[in-house]
Amino acid sequence: MKGTVCTILCFAVVFCVFPNTSFANDFTDEAVAAFQAYRKTNNEVRTAFLSGDTASLREKGDLLEAHKENFTKILKSLPEEYCADPQPDLLKEFIQILTGITDEYPTYVLAELYACDSDRVIEEIQSLTPEQQIKIVDDLDWGCKIMAYKIESLPNYKELTKELNNLKSTTRKWD
Repeated sequence: MKGTVCTILCFAVVFCVFPNTSFANDFTDEAVAAFQAYRKTNNEVRTAFLSGDTASLREKGDLLEAHKENFTKILKSLPEEYCADPQPDLLKEFIQILTGITDEYPTYVLAELYACDSDRVIEEIQSLTPEQQIKIVDDLDWGCKIMAYKIESLPNYKELTKELNNLKSTTRKWD
């Protein structure tokens, strides 16, 4: 009897727990790869634009649009996925991509990630160059203002606001 219970328990772990963990890692792997591809292509578009290479700009622009579709799809589920299982590598890649783009929607996502994992978001921002910190803190501030309807209802809202204000004052010394 004990052997049967042990066998059933082992199967439950293998077939129920392991796949859930694997799916979480699959999302992280997919998101990191998408972020890296988008960032690389965005840099290539910028280089083509600055060099005046219109043929390359057109080609890279089309590729960037294809990557942007996947990027946007991942952004829609990123807050839920990340907040359920914070992955430092995923956060790092996301913040890295924000340093080179000016889209508004990712700032909203950053605000949601900040709301659920403020310490790690702050730590990641502080690892950036001073110029990047200023941009990302501005993005975070903007995202928090737009997402206030979600963030204000959190029990730690005042603490989040205080931490963000401290972060803003710290980065402004380089401005």
